[in-house]
Amino acid sequence: MSSITKPTVILVHGAWHGSWCWRFQIPALETLGYTVEAVDLPCGSGVAGTTQFDDAAHVRSVVESQTSMGKCVVVLAHSYAGPIASAAIKGLSEKGVLGMIALCAFIFPGGMDQGAVIRDIGGLPYVTWNMPSEGLFQTKDPRSLFFPPDVSADRADWAVSQLRPQSMAANMGIVPPQAWQDDSYIGRLGYIRCTADVVIPIEQQDGMVLGAGGQDKWVVRTLEGSGHSPFLSRPHEVAAALDEIVNAFETKV
Repeated sequence: MSSITKPTVILVHGAWHGSWCWRFQIPALETLGYTVEAVDLPCGSGVAGTTQFDDAAHVRSVVESQTSMGKCVVVLAHSYAGPIASAAIKGLSEKGVLGMIALCAFIFPGGMDQGAVIRDIGGLPYVTWNMPSEGLFQTKDPRSLFFPPDVSADRADWAVSQLRPQSMAANMGIVPPQAWQDDSYIGRLGYIRCTADVVIPIEQQDGMVLGAGGQDKWVVRTLEGSGHSPFLSRPHEVAAALDEIVNAFETKV
């Protein structure tokens, strides 16, 4: 696929992060000829009560601003943003959205009560609820959670200083309707596995992909030995994996 036909990549960050986290990923994608847009999700704005529906609506507005100009779009979603990006592109498979790529991200069915699931498993041991104020929460030890084993110490230091509290309602609410459950996106869904991820262990990543249709529905690539933040540790490998997946998507259009 020539550089002039490459889609715009919309980057959607995970919980506690922001568009800042793509600092090293953006130039790696641009080197391959992609135009890039990075969003900031409302859930990370410090406003309690912000939901996944708010985040999805914001991403959708960015997607539609691009497609309204005649641009083709691919969404790359990290971690928490998997269900957000999938909700944002629902119904847009024939309206300029080529597909979605999940980067060591969650895959949840639409309508799932995420809060009930978290309560059933006894909560999330790695977070502190209602901190630094009611309705927000933050991670207890982000350095050990997000960055091992392959993010350098200096990049981890920089990233930790950028993390912000997350709206609890965004993680404890209902998952919006999901595009990955629509047949129109079969073959235009991608998943980049990270085998050393602490946040979402590889077994959980594989289980979610399998439960969502497996390799009949998803184009899968693997970053061996990578943790939860390959956009900091291996941005060129992420870009190469994305490029392979986008090329696979092109054969399905």
